Amino acid sequence: MPESVETLLGARQQVRTDMGGQEKIERIHARGGSTVRDRIAALVDPGSFFEQGTFVRSAQPADRERTPGDGLIGGLARIEGRPVTVVGNDVTVKGGSDAQHAAAKLHRLYNQAVELGNPFILLGEAAGSRVPDVLGSESLTRTRGGGMTWMATRTREIPVISVIVGRSFGESSFMAALSDVIIQVEGSVLAVTSPRVIEIATSEKITEEELGGRKVQETVTGQIDLGVDTEKEALDAVREILAFLPSNGNSRPPRIPDVPAPVLDERLRDMVPDDRRRAYDMRRVVRRMVDDGKFLELRPKMAHSVLTGLARLGGWSVGIIASQPMRSGGALTPEACDKMTRFLCLCDAFNVPVISLADSPGFLVGTRVEQGKLLFKAMMVAQALVRMRVPRITVVVRKAFGLSFFALSGTGTGTVALYAWPAAEIGFMDPDVAANVLFAGDLENLDLDERSAELQRRAQTLEAGTNPYGAAVHMGIDEIIDPAETVIVLRDLLDRLEGTSGRPVGPGALSSWPTCW
Repeated sequence: MPESVETLLGARQQVRTDMGGQEKIERIHARGGSTVRDRIAALVDPGSFFEQGTFVRSAQPADRERTPGDGLIGGLARIEGRPVTVVGNDVTVKGGSDAQHAAAKLHRLYNQAVELGNPFILLGEAAGSRVPDVLGSESLTRTRGGGMTWMATRTREIPVISVIVGRSFGESSFMAALSDVIIQVEGSVLAVTSPRVIEIATSEKITEEELGGRKVQETVTGQIDLGVDTEKEALDAVREILAFLPSNGNSRPPRIPDVPAPVLDERLRDMVPDDRRRAYDMRRVVRRMVDDGKFLELRPKMAHSVLTGLARLGGWSVGIIASQPMRSGGALTPEACDKMTRFLCLCDAFNVPVISLADSPGFLVGTRVEQGKLLFKAMMVAQALVRMRVPRITVVVRKAFGLSFFALSGTGTGTVALYAWPAAEIGFMDPDVAANVLFAGDLENLDLDERSAELQRRAQTLEAGTNPYGAAVHMGIDEIIDPAETVIVLRDLLDRLEGTSGRPVGPGALSSWPTCW
């Protein structure tokens, strides 16, 4: 073996084995943790990881001996045979802190992933900026904003999935916010800066969990798409999400072949009560419709009145947006609009058809939602819908009143097909509400029982005009269908869409929409 090759192999082995020091690796393992190399090995196909940037070191000459990889490890790999690019922070090297040369590696690997058409996966656990690298004006301006600037220019050419596996501040958090899907592991933290910096700057004392723990991000901020208990669950979720998506925006999601033919499902006829006032769990309906009952819900603990998630129908990958009458009757809120818009962007960028299941009384009203920018949020959904290029199919399951009908892909929003179940109601507002608006003043001289009975009678009169047959008269909807045949109809339409050569593939308007707002 030539001496030069022997030197290379020895140096490479040392970097990849010792990382930031064997004692640091042992401490991580002793507390039951994983190094970034452990995580990459657990995520990708055995033997498929080809590391790049092995010999990157710190921009500070005095630190070069102590900074193998400069705190970032990445390269090419395969997940279930599909090419991907994987990058992760190495906490054994200065806490995985952001550094100039590590940032150059990250940027290079991302650009390479775009050129190759590979999904990009980030395992985030960074301690924030490395102070010597950014402290002075010369150093700070050399960073040119890092990922906060160049990553912000992306137009969703490839899926980007961030997994927050530890204490994540600075660059890894910025990258996560600019990703298509964010997964956070229990016990990790996702924030711009650390509690220590906050206390120094403001005297506020706060724990990491209170600042950016999983519960906060799942239920308060909505800044993650999926929270999981363990790293294994997180890596499994990455594989599952990738299976629903194509490798890049210029291709379509893979289809699972040899799916059994659909049959009439009479159970769907009685899963949804005809009485619009009765609640039921839409998740049960969704799982009844999709292949194997598998529904990967995103943002499940935010904006509870609407469900968003990925599933398969006839082997095809589909996005599901569905009202949830169990919460606020399915009424839409500003948070629900954000949830829907983000999901529409994901589906549109990666050629995933969207199926909407509508059962909503309208938009929630009140001071809180108005001050929560309901007006802007509702119009943002409308803009997203009319700019989408992927096919959308809508089924009005029970009720769709007011603007919620249109926000859930109703008439005029560009749906490929719009169906309704026979007990569906479509109108400007709930007949009970309408009766009170229209007639309460006329009946004010009646006693309470008489007024209530008369309002109910008049509401029933208005209700007769909300049935789907009125909309069907002028092709306001395409067809009224038996609930039992819903899956047959949807699967047939998806098959037909795949056979349409004119169906567009490639960047659309929503691919360049922001990932956060």
